[in-house]
Amino acid sequence: METPENTSPETERVAKSNFLNFLDKLLRWRRFLFVLIVAVMIVTVVIVLLIPRYYKAEASVLPPQGGGLMGLSAGLSSMLGSISPMLLKGTGLSGVGSSMTFLAILNSRTVAEDVINKFDLVKVYKIKRDTIYNAIKELRQNTNFDVDENNAIVITVYDKSSERAAGMANYFVTRLNDIYIRMSIEEAHNQRVFLEKRYRQNLSDLRASEDSLRDFQEKYKVYSLPEQTKAAISAGADLQAQAISKEVELGVLQNQFGSQAPQVALVRLQIQEIEKQLRDMETGNMPDTKGVVSLLPAFNQVPELGVAYLRLYRNVEIQTKLLEILMPMYEQAKIDEQKSIPAVYVLDQAIPPERPSTPKRVFIVVLVFIFLLAFLVYIIYLFERVGNEAAPSTMLEGRLKNMALWSVRKFKVKGAIRNTED
Repeated sequence: METPENTSPETERVAKSNFLNFLDKLLRWRRFLFVLIVAVMIVTVVIVLLIPRYYKAEASVLPPQGGGLMGLSAGLSSMLGSISPMLLKGTGLSGVGSSMTFLAILNSRTVAEDVINKFDLVKVYKIKRDTIYNAIKELRQNTNFDVDENNAIVITVYDKSSERAAGMANYFVTRLNDIYIRMSIEEAHNQRVFLEKRYRQNLSDLRASEDSLRDFQEKYKVYSLPEQTKAAISAGADLQAQAISKEVELGVLQNQFGSQAPQVALVRLQIQEIEKQLRDMETGNMPDTKGVVSLLPAFNQVPELGVAYLRLYRNVEIQTKLLEILMPMYEQAKIDEQKSIPAVYVLDQAIPPERPSTPKRVFIVVLVFIFLLAFLVYIIYLFERVGNEAAPSTMLEGRLKNMALWSVRKFKVKGAIRNTED
């Protein structure tokens, strides 16, 4: 078995011999290579020079931070911060990025038509039929809108004129700003109309709740039920204590003077009056005292009055809290409706590029040269292999051999094909 030390020189010798044979073949076919490469490269250069050159202009804008079309929704969300996020989900108040809105505006037919009319692109693009449709199609092929890693909107425009490319990119920004402001104002107007209607309904509901509570208080003399109930219980306890004291006094007097004594009759009358007052407090039949109506609620009505009073008082509180929320929202909507400040922040304005972006002429020429050279080397390999065969096995090989023989005679390639007829 041979060792690597013994085979390495042999391998190098074979590799060197193959490389020299390859160079020898290229030298024999040098006229063939030179003529075809020069001819194809001349055609390539001419074609590349005829291809229109396009300039690339870019402008970048940043969506508004908490303002514009989504500013009102963001403000409402902050005002409703105490509400569960699950309740805000799907209402539009949870906040949606403006980037997608910007892209939708830029890709809209309205903006495309404005740009086409502004720069007379039907004439520039030489549109003959279906002018608007084809002009929009051509414009969209020459524009690109994307969101970069910094959430900025990048507007890219390609055109044969560097000045027009920059002007179109900046006009896209102008139309984006105008349409976004209009949408913001319309959104704020719709919000204002809705909030105004709800605000006025809230005022009406609050007024009705307050009137219902007032009527209830006037009817049942309930102004602060917890304090009034506490006072009634305290007064009843006092009367109950007096009644017990009088009963003790009555027993003492009966034992001392007998049941028919005037003192006993007087105490008995006092006990009856106290018991009557307790019954009146329980049923609510309290007599007026010097024209003053008693403010103590009846014991048997306290549960029912308490529930009714709490319901009315709760409605008033609910409408009051709702008013505290709706009023600033309504005022904010009125302010947003009057806004006309720029909606987008321009990070970079488009400037006319100094050099065209496409096509890459040098790159195209070099690429064609590399592929052409590789292709011709492969053709030379096929010509020598098929041309030296005595009898081609297929029709394709026969045609290749004829082409090889013709090329050898045409370009005077010596020693390439052994059976070439002189």
